[in-house]
Amino acid sequence: MFRVRGRSIPSVAGVMLATSMFCAGSVAFAGAASADGGGEADTAVLGDIVHGGRIDILDDSDHAEETLTGGTMRLTLKGAELETYCIDIHNPTYDGTKYTETDWDHSVLSDKKERLGRIRWILQHAYPVVQPDALGSKVGAKLNEDTAAAATQAAIWHFSDGVNAHPRDKGADKVTKWLEEQAEQHGSADEPLPSLKLTPDSVSGTSGDSIGPVTVNTSADKVSVALDQKSADAGVTLVDADGKAATTAANGDKLFFKVPADAPKGEGTLTASTTTRIEVGRVFGPVDKKSQTLILAGSTEVPVTASASGAWAPKEHKGPIPAVTFEKDCAAGGIQVTAANSGDQEFTFTLNGETHTVQPGKSETVLVKVDEDQAYDIKIASAAGYGPWETHGVLDCKTAGPSPSPSASTPAPGTSTPGTDTPGTTTTGGGLAQTGGSSATPVIAGAAVALVLAGGGLVFFLRKRRSTPSA
Repeated sequence: MFRVRGRSIPSVAGVMLATSMFCAGSVAFAGAASADGGGEADTAVLGDIVHGGRIDILDDSDHAEETLTGGTMRLTLKGAELETYCIDIHNPTYDGTKYTETDWDHSVLSDKKERLGRIRWILQHAYPVVQPDALGSKVGAKLNEDTAAAATQAAIWHFSDGVNAHPRDKGADKVTKWLEEQAEQHGSADEPLPSLKLTPDSVSGTSGDSIGPVTVNTSADKVSVALDQKSADAGVTLVDADGKAATTAANGDKLFFKVPADAPKGEGTLTASTTTRIEVGRVFGPVDKKSQTLILAGSTEVPVTASASGAWAPKEHKGPIPAVTFEKDCAAGGIQVTAANSGDQEFTFTLNGETHTVQPGKSETVLVKVDEDQAYDIKIASAAGYGPWETHGVLDCKTAGPSPSPSASTPAPGTSTPGTDTPGTTTTGGGLAQTGGSSATPVIAGAAVALVLAGGGLVFFLRKRRSTPSA
């Protein structure tokens, strides 16, 4: 994304710069990453611009002090394509950044879920759910995919970041105003269901019992469920709340590891899988580095999976039978680590250099503080023959505030070496990815080429906010 002072953008080169990137930040040239997920299930990778157009950010006097491009960006998940919009305009992004689906409670707008409800209403009634002709007809405007995407993004930014955003295209600007007004009146705070999630993702108990429950949360009509070979070798079966063998499950169903009374000490994995369209309004947060949070606008059919572990031991077994879960807690500013112990002896573990002890039949929750936008990697070593347990990601719980405007003496930002994700030196301390040329317009595609040849970048910041939208 590029910053342009004033209403006009001088020269064709200026137009190319203003329309070549999405989201606020500075430019960094980074190579695309492969969607290997690093062993993680359902990791999406940020890719190219899809559709968009120029948007003016107005100050309190209705003058355009910034001009940027806004619209849809592509995430790739297991070969399927997702279209998303930005909901954290002041943060940078990088091509190839890994993302995972997350709940509203764990997002940058966790304390403003009413605004997420209004944004979801916009997504349900704007592009790409509603095609450009139909969307433009709401106000008598003629739109194409680029102007429809710009209109939608501007309305979203009004609620996510409180900016006074107006597409340069007059018809698109009318649509933006209409979307904002309608969302204010009709927006709902209802959160869409996750594509697939198992809660909790770690349980424990004793042989002879049904260990659980593990609750299925999904927007799909049905998911396939199965245990791994280790569980099968121990004679463990998967059952539902009625004790019947389970091979499929629906949203809200509870599943259990049914362990034979003579089963030796062991552990296994429950895997759920399905193919579904992820619901519009689901949030995607960064996994491997600080990056802008995205919200889903549309998806194709996507294969999704989720897993949960189970641990067991005979009743006469002497020792702990642990289960460990992790949960991001935006209100507390960190990761809540919960350790449960189904055994008959203490479970002792070390976390951040401190030793914690969980008594038999009890659980303990420890908060690991993490700074906003900081990466974390939390690991609890194997204990009593179980584990290890590990989680990693980026704590992304707040929208970034506008950065101060650079002075005339501020040096231009440097560039990154292609094939790396290291940003150049900028006044924000971050960089924006080279997200690729838009398939929508030759101008945007040409801009990407021009930028590569130039080997440089411009810093973009947002300072003035429009009046804050109601909560």
